[in-house]
Amino acid sequence: MIDKSFCMSSYLAFRYIECDEKDFYEDLHHKNIDLLPDEDKMPVKTADEIGLAIDKQISMFKGKKRGILLSGGMDSAIVASYMNGGEAYTFRFLGGDFQKEELARAEYYAKYYNLNLHYVDITWDTVLDYVDACMKAKCAPVHSIEPQILQAALQAKNDGVEVMFVGESSDLVFGGMDKLLSKDWMFDEFMNRYMFTDPNEVLKNPVDMSYLFERYRQGKNIDFLSFMDNVFSIESSSSYWNAFAIANMPYYDPYAHLKMSEPLDLYRVRNGEPKYLIRELMAKRYPDIPVPDKNPMPRPVDFYFKDWTGPTRPEFKRNIDMSRYSGNQKWQMWCLERFLNMCEPIKIGYTTGVYDLFHIGHLNLLNKAKSMCDYLIVGVSTDDLVEYKGKRSVIPFEERKSIVGALKCVDEVVTQENMNKLEAWHKYGFNVMFVGDDWKGTEKWNRIEEEMKSIGVEVVYFPYTKGTSSTLINETLRRLRGDK
Repeated sequence: MIDKSFCMSSYLAFRYIECDEKDFYEDLHHKNIDLLPDEDKMPVKTADEIGLAIDKQISMFKGKKRGILLSGGMDSAIVASYMNGGEAYTFRFLGGDFQKEELARAEYYAKYYNLNLHYVDITWDTVLDYVDACMKAKCAPVHSIEPQILQAALQAKNDGVEVMFVGESSDLVFGGMDKLLSKDWMFDEFMNRYMFTDPNEVLKNPVDMSYLFERYRQGKNIDFLSFMDNVFSIESSSSYWNAFAIANMPYYDPYAHLKMSEPLDLYRVRNGEPKYLIRELMAKRYPDIPVPDKNPMPRPVDFYFKDWTGPTRPEFKRNIDMSRYSGNQKWQMWCLERFLNMCEPIKIGYTTGVYDLFHIGHLNLLNKAKSMCDYLIVGVSTDDLVEYKGKRSVIPFEERKSIVGALKCVDEVVTQENMNKLEAWHKYGFNVMFVGDDWKGTEKWNRIEEEMKSIGVEVVYFPYTKGTSSTLINETLRRLRGDK
């Protein structure tokens, strides 16, 4: 079933398309990962039992060339400690200037257990190199870690690695999601806390995502532990599953095959001991260094999107206050827009005018503009801007804007407060701009043409309809505006 609005809202709220039966487009069917049944997992009670279980699993791959995604955190470091002599791949961002302490710890882990450390150098350009492949394979927009995982998998494959290990599921199994485990949540507050990006804030036609939370409602509360086991686990594991599948690289997460034989001690988690068993095991495997804080897989999304002004496709609301959103939330909006552009490219047209004493010449120009684009945005000049140009409008701005906005050929009407076309492009993301041909060849518009060309915007000049703006109307306009 094709339901683009649902899929957009689900991706923003949960970072994946929750319903397998709903897709963005025809012939693009997404599929979520099938989680390992609970009865197939190994129960563990102590740190030593976790270590024995990890060692046993890694031993199954004896004789294969093994690699690991090694960060500066505990989870991958523990897995690496049972490999001894494998290949380790550590992400390095911004030439090594990002999270240097993470790099130093990864180097220490690799040296401690005789792993051959390789850096996977990530830049924004390399993200762009791999993000489209990730989205095409998933048939949906993706998590911000997927392009870098794909890059690492391909690098390891080129090195002859036959299986890659990751430490991805430890947080979920052993109480690492301490902020989400910090209290017994009321239903509404957990729903508001968990959503990654609220679709109601950024989409013009959002779909209510509360239905998924309702499955776990317990009166005024919510079974948040089951919600995380069933919902977060799919979102988290899908990123690895997709990226490694594209590279045709087998991967294995030992933590995903484990379960706690006793209930998680929430008191310990809530009082400064998240992942208390993993922390104990880390101290045993690396006795000479302090146990590090829990950190997510590094990626400098805040840096990447610090100057991003937001999405411009018509599916999104206008004037979103991007300062309210984190780098990961900006990634979601950016990635969703990129996915839509990849699957459903649209030509967004833009034109502006005063549209005073609206007549057939205006209508012909706007109809022609609409015929040459998929989505037409029309900027109507404010009264102040008209006066700035030395004129005076007869019809007040709000009425002129309402008239233009009521036209079938106009998809969106916006306010034009100044003549800065580059600023307008940043706001509306158009790729073709329509202008009256009386401006063609002027010094001003030659300069604007060059500016638009540099950002991929085509400038199309239209002749005004001759013989339709009668002398009487023109003379009336001059007289009423006070033009000389």
